[in-house]
Amino acid sequence: MHHTSFRRAATALALVAGTAVLTALPTAPAQAAEYNSIFPAGWDNNVRGRLFMRLGYTSLFSKTKSEEARDVTGFVTTQKELKDGIATGVAITDECIAGTRTGADCDRYAGGGWALAEAVLDQAFLDDGVGGIGTPKGIKVKAQKQVGTPTLSVGYWLDEARNWAIEGFVLAAPISVKLYGDAKRADGTPNALDGRDLVTTKLLPPLVIGSYHFGTPKWPVRPFVGIGVTYAVFFGAKTSEFFDAYQGGKTTVSTRNTFGAGPFLGFQSAIDDNWHVNVQVGQIGLRTTSRLVTANTSIKSGDAVLRDLSPNLANAIRIGDNFDPSDTLIAPDIGRGDTGVTTLLTELVARNKGQANLGNFVREQKVRINSTILNISIGRSF
Repeated sequence: MHHTSFRRAATALALVAGTAVLTALPTAPAQAAEYNSIFPAGWDNNVRGRLFMRLGYTSLFSKTKSEEARDVTGFVTTQKELKDGIATGVAITDECIAGTRTGADCDRYAGGGWALAEAVLDQAFLDDGVGGIGTPKGIKVKAQKQVGTPTLSVGYWLDEARNWAIEGFVLAAPISVKLYGDAKRADGTPNALDGRDLVTTKLLPPLVIGSYHFGTPKWPVRPFVGIGVTYAVFFGAKTSEFFDAYQGGKTTVSTRNTFGAGPFLGFQSAIDDNWHVNVQVGQIGLRTTSRLVTANTSIKSGDAVLRDLSPNLANAIRIGDNFDPSDTLIAPDIGRGDTGVTTLLTELVARNKGQANLGNFVREQKVRINSTILNISIGRSF
């Protein structure tokens, strides 16, 4: 009796299980298709339907406004250091005349022009109201006007009506940006850096745009407005040979990363239910500071920077170094006459410091960049 009841119960369970399997079979392919995606199970209904991705090209059109470069660590050489260098030249000359010193120093530094050099420089410093030789006034920079890069963005509709969206540019090739000199002397004439290629730096500007789209997804063209936020990352700066020579040594440049924000507008045009074209334009302003560090600085006769100093000082150095053959005020009466006085004097300044050169110097420049950003892309909804 008990065995018969057990067999009946087992048969009933088997029938129920078989019915469940047969019932499940027709729905298995549908379930497999439902989860056959790059998204985890459960995401499809909640997330996937609102996601979109765009591949396009982003162009930046920039206007630059910079402050003048300034010396952070002070003059490359001060008036006092130059006077001390001249005093060393006078002492060497006296010893060479007395016969207590001979050799290379006498050949290179001895001469009767040191006193005149001091008088000319002192008057120039007084007339110009400066206390040394450093970064000339009027040195500004401007960025390359147009740059661009391919971009990939991912976006998400924040509401069921698909009016509010957020889009993040997740992948882009670093943008190479050139910085040019925008520099004038005191008299308004271009200085040696004006229009010259100074620095090339890399820029990676990840961008997030929040936007409101007018109309409904069925509209063939949907205009939108929004706000974009970026965090500009600067890296890999390289200086030109000319700029290094102007600075007096190999110069490294680092630019502070910075946030920026601004308005955007554009339109989205549907191709079909899945594909669309998107065009958007916006403007973002950036404020940043670049720091320039010049190592093992030297100043030599004929350096371009000397012509851009304050007017009287630049003229005094020109006369002393005898750039014009008609000017024979100082150079022929010091050393062998084949090396400019500026070179000799700054060598003595470094010597008095116990250094092989004038040392390392830091400069800073504040820059403001207003960029118009144009992005054209093709997108796909998931």
